[in-house]
Amino acid sequence: MTLLFGCVWFFMSNSLPLVHLQLLRPLLGGLKACGIDPAPVLESVGLTQSAVDQEGSSVHVMVMHHFTENCATAAKDRTFCATIGSQLDPTGWPMVQKAFQQATTLGDFLNIYVAQANKYASSSTPYVEVRGEMASFGETRKFEPLIKPAQNDGFMIGLKMAMLERVLGDVKEPERVILSLCDPSVLPKSFDRYQALRGDNMGPRIRFPSEWLSYSIAFGAGEVAAMSGNKEKQLGHFLAGFRELLRQNICSRNLNASKAAELIHMTPRSLARRLSVWDTSISKELARAKFDYAKDALDGSDLSIDQIALNLGYTHPSNFARAFAKEEKMSPTRFRSRQRD
Repeated sequence: MTLLFGCVWFFMSNSLPLVHLQLLRPLLGGLKACGIDPAPVLESVGLTQSAVDQEGSSVHVMVMHHFTENCATAAKDRTFCATIGSQLDPTGWPMVQKAFQQATTLGDFLNIYVAQANKYASSSTPYVEVRGEMASFGETRKFEPLIKPAQNDGFMIGLKMAMLERVLGDVKEPERVILSLCDPSVLPKSFDRYQALRGDNMGPRIRFPSEWLSYSIAFGAGEVAAMSGNKEKQLGHFLAGFRELLRQNICSRNLNASKAAELIHMTPRSLARRLSVWDTSISKELARAKFDYAKDALDGSDLSIDQIALNLGYTHPSNFARAFAKEEKMSPTRFRSRQRD
């Protein structure tokens, strides 16, 4: 299997069990928070920080399994990955935003999420199913892992429970939740309120009473009106997620208001109405993303000013220079010079 390490794909294929490298970012952040240099952990599976930062890159799922195990070893904490997963806020994730916007019940949310996740999953099949009085939310791997994916299961259980808790607001009867994963010992003490059972290596799952599927969700499009009284908190959810999407796509040609709304599965009118809660607009956010990219490129790369302008969709570099000078009160050339002095 070592031959697979370090191989990075920039596409998703149904014939290969791949995972997005973006999933590694929270774990890298967790290592840094513990005072641990993540570079050796990445190197242990043939990866680099630049590969993780490359948008759209993927690796064989076995790399993820080994990486999560090595993270826990480096942190000297068997509960490390599950803890990181449980601390994530999923509301800004593109894959779940459509569910948050359209769902009114937990059942709606999970069905929309599973439909979205299955468009991208190649290493496992996400599912939600009902059998009698219990519902299951989990994933089934498409191949038998070569190692016990204990830390990977812990991370995914933590992440999925964070998702359920965010949707429901809280789990009122935690004793009715059953977690199934290949090694329950990777779960932190905060999970003691749930039942944890040892399962197989083919994928973690969460079981809960099927009646919960009819429960109203705690966050959704209907909450927009209430956001104005809690802007700072909500900034970490919707607006931060939208800004991240713009950051990832700002160099796409012809990224306008309509295409920006498509990124988040909304109409321009609905998106504009939601952004108005924070006294901003689609055009302001597009401009913000462009200037953020320009400043980062001027400061941290050797790209020419003409190339930066071209990347941002400007037909003539002079148009970019004028827009930049109007925003930053100095030319791109002077900005680069001052940053490097």
